[in-house]
Amino acid sequence: MFCFPIQDKYIKAHALWCAITMLSLTSGYYLYTHLNLTGLITSSGSVLGGDFLAFYTGGNFFNQGILQQIYIMDSSSLFPKQIEFQTSLISKNLTSYAPFINPPFMALVYSPFAKLPYIHALITWQIFNFVILIYSIHLLRQELETLQYFPLYKLIACCFLFYPTLGWFLHAQATPIILLLYTLCYKSLRTNNDFKAGIYLGLLAFKPQLAIALALILIFNRRWRALLGGTLSLACCIGIGFIFVPDAMIAYIKISPQLPDLLRSSNYPTWGIHSFFGFSVLLFDHENSQIANTLIYLCSCITIFLLYKLWRNLDWKQDLKKWDLAIALTLIWGILISPHLYYYDLMLLLLPATIIINSIDAFKTENSKELSWVAITWLVCFLSGFISIIQILLFEKYRISAPIIQLSTPVIFFWGLSIFNSIVKQPSSN
Repeated sequence: MFCFPIQDKYIKAHALWCAITMLSLTSGYYLYTHLNLTGLITSSGSVLGGDFLAFYTGGNFFNQGILQQIYIMDSSSLFPKQIEFQTSLISKNLTSYAPFINPPFMALVYSPFAKLPYIHALITWQIFNFVILIYSIHLLRQELETLQYFPLYKLIACCFLFYPTLGWFLHAQATPIILLLYTLCYKSLRTNNDFKAGIYLGLLAFKPQLAIALALILIFNRRWRALLGGTLSLACCIGIGFIFVPDAMIAYIKISPQLPDLLRSSNYPTWGIHSFFGFSVLLFDHENSQIANTLIYLCSCITIFLLYKLWRNLDWKQDLKKWDLAIALTLIWGILISPHLYYYDLMLLLLPATIIINSIDAFKTENSKELSWVAITWLVCFLSGFISIIQILLFEKYRISAPIIQLSTPVIFFWGLSIFNSIVKQPSSN
């Protein structure tokens, strides 16, 4: 957002200063911990490459033809075969591991990287994802007029002023792949290529929870061609799994019901989950998990109902500006519905934020509310996790059992609610 001509120079300067401070602090910490490596372990105790270790593990087991063993779970909800491999790869002093819990067909994607030595594979993976991010920006520049006024390098820089983008890089996650699929789906829907949009959406089979909201609006609006495309690509992903690794697919199906429990285990950093699930678990799990579950379902149902109410009264693309905002809202609220949404996945907010900024006419004074929400969300996405960690450490030190407040989820929800109200109150431009 800092490339754009915001009229209030005071606000723009302070927003830019805050973002650069986030970038500097995070980059400085990253460099400090990675300049003091002990083998493949940083001075903070984390593994070099973060979650890429899980992807490398999945690709390696696939290359060895033993992928079904990766899903063997013991009574402690740990994966002993994965721990054994990662310990031998990284260090005998490895104190934590990165479990590969993606569907088996994703191991085919990671397989080429796992044929390289770990360091080379990590570098190649990061370059691959960076290229994907650039391509996503390129596609949006083709589609959204406002972006065409700014050079590509400025738009890339803006992405890295958003803390979750740095989180993707630090954890070597696959978030840019999801962002690309979102972008391709959005662009295809915008250009009336519904079938292609469905194909791209179905490719989210490796993280299907992130496709729920978009799939629902396609159902609400009876976009049958898109739904057909999504069904076909989803079937292809599952079919590829059963063709190449049938035993692993069966093993994965057997352990799938147990995977959500991993997010609530004492070993999992639940503070990093920024969704209705993470918010509710941090708030009420210490008291009663059933209360937390009730809040999760209640928030999700209310959000889906509001989306239904919005799309029911909105003619498909009759007013393109309203349609764009409705898609942006769907993406914003859609990620909150996802149970597992770690802080680097908030990088996906780049797309709806870009759509919203593009819809603002010349950034007039009456649009300052929309820009303020974007700026507040950018700041909270940086602070929220640290605020939760501080609460956890204080409660542990003083042995207090109390609710842990996670700011990001309610802020993101109310950002979406602001857009919802704006769409409802906005007169049609046609």
